[in-house]
This record gives sequence, structure tokens and C-alpha cells, in this order.
Amino acid sequence: MLNNDLKNTFLAILGSSLIGLVLSTGAYAANPETVVVGVEFVAPLTITETANLAFGMVDINMAASDTIVIAPGGGVTDSAGRLIGAFVRTAATFTTRAAANKSITIQVTNINAGTYYTLINWTCDYDGGTIGDCGAGISETSAAGAAIVVRVGVTLSGLGGATEAADDGSFDLTITYD
Repeated sequence: MLNNDLKNTFLAILGSSLIGLVLSTGAYAANPETVVVGVEFVAPLTITETANLAFGMVDINMAASDTIVIAPGGGVTDSAGRLIGAFVRTAATFTTRAAANKSITIQVTNINAGTYYTLINWTCDYDGGTIGDCGAGISETSAAGAAIVVRVGVTLSGLGGATEAADDGSFDLTITYD
């Protein structure tokens, strides 16, 4: 059996060790580590339609092999002379704004043609650049500016059997960026 002095010495050592353990754990927990936080503020992507895709008046005798092409730059090709009158015929035009130097994709989606025609060979350009297949999607790098222009052209292909009536279609222009 331990005498009282030895027992008291043992308890004092044990108590000191426990206090040291508690203090060293507290000291370890109070050691801060700096962590970097990354935030990038970007302008939200906006798209505004400034001109509809317009073919004007078309002859009801447009056959299945007849096509009318409106290029993104506005040039019009009529394979069989089916356009009537001096109406405005124009590519669809949109303005867009996004943060500069971002990877963007421009694509035509949700295509709804009319009863008497199909819409094929979608082409577009971004800020007057190279014309690409925007049915499949084109990739660009966003440019700085308040109003970058995206122009969309297409080929209208007749299905035959048209009657004298309006035959409107539609499509969505989708622009995504990272």
C-alpha cells in the first residue's frame, strides 16, 4: 500500500497531466487556419428579340422541291420564284448580353414549322462572325458589350398543297454560358 505522501504526489502528477491535456487540447482547437473564398459576380444572360424571322408572302403553288433561304446576314434566295411582292424578308435578330470571355452555346430548339412548309438548315452568327449550324449549336466566346447581335437564318422548304391562309411557325433561341 502507498503511504499518504506518495499517494498525494501521485494524485498531484495525475492532476497536472489532466490539466496539461485539457490545456493542450484547447490550444490546438484555438489554432485558426485561413481559408480562401472564391466568388465571381457575372451579369445575367439576357436575350431580346429585335426582328422576327420573316418570309413575307409566298405563292400557294410552292411545291415540295421549292425552297426559300434567308441567311443570317439577310440575303434571300428563292429557288423557284415563289416570293410575291416587295415585303420585308429578314433573318431573326436578337441582342444578347452576358459576362465577357465566357464559353457560350447558341442553339435553335423547339422548332414548330407550319402546315405547308418545313424549316431546315438553321444557321446563325454571333456578333457578325462566322456563320454556323445553330440547329446543332455553335460555340462562341462571349464578347464585351451591351448589345451583341445574334442573327438566325433558315431554309423554308415547301410541302405543297398550301391554301390561301397565314401559316405561322415558331422556334426558341437558346443561349447558355458557363
